[in-house]
Amino acid sequence: MHRILRSMLVVLLVTLAAVVFCGGCGRTRTVLVPHGQPVQLAEAVRAYIYVDVAGVRTRSARRVMLPAGWWCLADPGEGDPELEESE
Repeated sequence: MHRILRSMLVVLLVTLAAVVFCGGCGRTRTVLVPHGQPVQLAEAVRAYIYVDVAGVRTRSARRVMLPAGWWCLADPGEGDPELEESE
């Protein structure tokens, strides 16, 4: 009888420890940035960019490296996509 109770107690303690110690691991916090607000890159990013070719906005042929710390802004000529979808 003591052996069964001891086994159940060990299983309960291991389960409780797993819940307590693993419950806070890997939390991800997502912050939504309003459209048009600048954001700063936390890490380097490889991405296509737009360049002005003879007055025409053209996507780059290859991805370029944007280093960590650079600021990115939305195109000032484009409106808020959320507002355009609701119209």
